[in-house]
Amino acid sequence: QITKRHWMAAGIGFVVAVAAFFGWSYRAQAPVPQDAIDTATSPSGPTATTTTVSVGPFPINAADTPVVWSFRGTYAGNETLTTQANADITHLTGLIGKGQYDNYDLYNGIANDYSSLGDGKTAYQYYNRSIQVHPAKGLAYANLAHLFDQLGAYQTAADAYAKAVAVEPGMLEYHIERLTYLTRQFPKETARVTDAFAAATKQFGDTAAVLQVKAQWFTAEMRYADAITAWEQVKALSPGRDTSAIDAEIARLTAKLQ
Repeated sequence: QITKRHWMAAGIGFVVAVAAFFGWSYRAQAPVPQDAIDTATSPSGPTATTTTVSVGPFPINAADTPVVWSFRGTYAGNETLTTQANADITHLTGLIGKGQYDNYDLYNGIANDYSSLGDGKTAYQYYNRSIQVHPAKGLAYANLAHLFDQLGAYQTAADAYAKAVAVEPGMLEYHIERLTYLTRQFPKETARVTDAFAAATKQFGDTAAVLQVKAQWFTAEMRYADAITAWEQVKALSPGRDTSAIDAEIARLTAKLQ
């Protein structure tokens, strides 16, 4: 079975509790090393049935060089999951070019496995192969962003989230992932965060999912009045739902203003 999962950025603080109620669950850049370019642009296995285009590997931001590619993957220390990931890599590799599945999804699945194993460089190469197939799809960019976040390459992660939003601006999920990441990693960069919120609002208008991330950011920055306003908007956009958790948070924030 092919996994086409997104790597989701984890929320922080009170927003997690609220999500349970509502069911929500290019800057200066350095050249990529030539060995990464060679591998990323020359997929192995049968010829892909999907037309590929000439697209270079996703650039690594100069602020993040050199990248330390190895990290502790989520499967580290678990022999069963490690064995399963390696078996999945073999299985998915055997399907490349057969036409049963889009090579884009196959490369993404393989990259996810390598990421779980803590092999950042190989994961990066396979995400780039996926981009070669469909450069205008956001999934591989969002997955790259999560990978670079794990690698500590935070500016490159931000670039990748921005690219996911740029190529598929109509995907709310990519905006949410980007906003969650920026408000966690760069909360003090107000202009950058505000621009990202503006992009989401321009595309979708006021949405509860975006506003809850904004409320979380305001709270973390001790902008309690702004946070209350945002939560009130979330409540107004959630008719017929249990908003007791929001009411409790508004009361807690109101107490901080007194």
